[in-house]
Amino acid sequence: MLTSVAWQDVRMSGRRPATSIAIIGMAARFPEADDVEAYWTNLVNAVESISRGTNAAAATGPVSVGAGFVPAVARVRNIDLFDADYFRIPPAEAVIMDPQHRVLLEVAVTALEDAGYHAVADKTIGVFVGCGENYYLRDFVNGTDTRILAANEKDFLAARIAFKLGLTGPSVTVQATCATSLTAVALACTALAAGDCDIALAGGVSLLMPDMAGYVYSSGGILSADGRCRPFDAGASGTVPGSGAALVVLRRDDDATADRDHRRAVIRGWAINNDGGSRAGFTAPSATGQQAVIQAALAHAGVAADDVGYVETHGTATPIGDPVEFESLRRVFATGTRSGECVLGAVKSNIGHADAAAGIAGLIKAALAAERATIPATLHFESPNPEVDLAGSPFTVRSETRPWTGGAPRVAGVSAFGLGGNNAHVVLQAADSRPPAGSARPGQAIVLSARTEAELRELRSAMAGRLRRRSDLSRAELADVAFTLAVGRPHFEYRWSTCVSDGAELLARLALPATPPRPALRWSLSIHGTYQQIAVAGRRLAADEPLVRAALTELGAVAVAGEQAGDEESDLRLAALTALSITRVLSRLGLTFARIDMPRWAAPVQAFVSGGADAGLLDQALHDCTPDGDVGDARAGTGRILAGPAFDLGETIGFAWARSALVDWSGYFAVEERGRVPLPSYPFSRRRHWLPRIAPHAPEPTRQAGPEPATRTTDVRRTVEAVWRDVLGLDAIDHEAHFVDDLAGDSMYAVEIGARLREILHVEVPLDLPYVAPTIDSATHYIESHLLGSATDQKPADN
Repeated sequence: MLTSVAWQDVRMSGRRPATSIAIIGMAARFPEADDVEAYWTNLVNAVESISRGTNAAAATGPVSVGAGFVPAVARVRNIDLFDADYFRIPPAEAVIMDPQHRVLLEVAVTALEDAGYHAVADKTIGVFVGCGENYYLRDFVNGTDTRILAANEKDFLAARIAFKLGLTGPSVTVQATCATSLTAVALACTALAAGDCDIALAGGVSLLMPDMAGYVYSSGGILSADGRCRPFDAGASGTVPGSGAALVVLRRDDDATADRDHRRAVIRGWAINNDGGSRAGFTAPSATGQQAVIQAALAHAGVAADDVGYVETHGTATPIGDPVEFESLRRVFATGTRSGECVLGAVKSNIGHADAAAGIAGLIKAALAAERATIPATLHFESPNPEVDLAGSPFTVRSETRPWTGGAPRVAGVSAFGLGGNNAHVVLQAADSRPPAGSARPGQAIVLSARTEAELRELRSAMAGRLRRRSDLSRAELADVAFTLAVGRPHFEYRWSTCVSDGAELLARLALPATPPRPALRWSLSIHGTYQQIAVAGRRLAADEPLVRAALTELGAVAVAGEQAGDEESDLRLAALTALSITRVLSRLGLTFARIDMPRWAAPVQAFVSGGADAGLLDQALHDCTPDGDVGDARAGTGRILAGPAFDLGETIGFAWARSALVDWSGYFAVEERGRVPLPSYPFSRRRHWLPRIAPHAPEPTRQAGPEPATRTTDVRRTVEAVWRDVLGLDAIDHEAHFVDDLAGDSMYAVEIGARLREILHVEVPLDLPYVAPTIDSATHYIESHLLGSATDQKPADN
């Protein structure tokens, strides 16, 4: 990042930054758009996603309806719903948690899945995020204890994402008012350029409450008089309250290119600054500060203003803000010699002002515009603000969606300016596209998994829906799908696998009913078939399966595979080496076999399966092979892998993986140059976690009375269960459910449980009891044997 002074040095020297940053994934929830594709569809179709109601309908909301009330607001849908189980968050914690934290957790999962990454040991992933005002804590959550603060403080936003997703890079919560999310992106880019992390999540969230139906207009304020946002228009009177939650996944472009990531756009430069004292008041904008940050970002990018074809502006549509922003742009572009136009856009005309998420909303819009060569309309623009001299500038504002014309590359700027003088600007360009690399494998192993059987069905349905829109995938494209699903997604308990040769076949397999198979605890391997059949399979695998070919090469069998079929000695030798290669490849991919059965013709090489025999004796073992006999007609069973004439490595390891085997998918794909592609994201099973609005002047609630005090003769188990249910917010608990592993308990819950039991049972229950005795049954036994027993059975000491 460069200051305006440093920009002057770079401009004069012509230096470019060494590091560009690729956007390799994104996810969002905006008004009337539950994902990025819906958001883009709304933008290109010029949809205004601002809800409008009547004063009567708004009368029950938090804003008093009266003179000046405007029933217009842009809200994200269903923020009361959350999949707490996915993140192992107890209901008692979920219901008091800031919805901004909850929504951004889900968006983080979706963004990483869109990029084809998750928490992996060899890559550090950083988190740079910020959020808006916490209306939920203010209006719905009554109390200030430690658990409530931990579930609501802005300080914990980034740390919670890192903790729940297992991310080990820098975890930074950013606050820069309306520039928060774009500032987070700039800081993430800086961290990536410095090598502080390999991948970064960056963005922000700001949510309005579901019952907020409008606002009160005040002349001279920043809010619109009629509930419409008209950036740069003569009729502009302000913005409209909006909402949003969005993240981008960032990676150094060199790394993203080398690993064939799906590059949506490339960030060439970025800068942040503050207006300092160069403005009329603390909340007033400054053309000088905005000019400086744009110039610094362009210099950082090594891009001239003439090369920029689109600027996604801050565009608040306020009487002061728009002219100031336009003046800053005019100054930056004044020295250019361009002959074409530069389009100004403002997404606030569609979704209102998303506050802390405003910058990331603009960044995603600009990235998609560059990627898809389309500039969406800016709504409600009819004639320019008299203070905005479009005619005397290279700028234009388009009121309809048009193609992005002009030469390549397509370059865009994105601005976000916050109250208090915080400014951020990012320069990005369209990424060059690369066709997928070819694949030698005729069949591709497709694997899907989920936490529950119902979610697995939903994920299969989503994949089928994607394929119905385009099933004519090439073999290379299908291989990238297989790679992304196997390597780029976490693997859950309920699993499904298949091996297919094209998209149409995959669509047909997804349409078939399927029940996830039972896990196998032990595995056996049976090589079956005649030596002639296995020799034919060896020649096929040497041509089609790179890993088997590599294993055959190690054994010196590739030349044999190239010999003409029909020679008994050559076929027998090749069959034995193929059996040995298959066994070794499966073992290297993580499958451990309790039993391996070879045909009698291959029995002499059995000793080499585990690698325990002297490799120098292999030739003698091969000479000992005789072409008589087989293992007979084997039948597949749970935990048994059959490797015969039709053996396919992908199908075999997919079969084992679906039954809970640990498979080294990275090793399986290491022999091909595969890339990650966007695919349907995880289907969360959301439930409502929401408190009623606090009544005015309501006292802080007192804790409900717990169970009656228990004695030696009462049901201690019932008391323990009641306390656990009450503290964790659960309707029922299995008595063998583990406090940490099954119920997602933590130290704060443990202390509260211990304290409550002390109060009820009148004994010194350890405050870490749920860690000492982590189930209801074991906690009951501990209390009865160690506490109540000693308290009631102890005899007085003799004097």
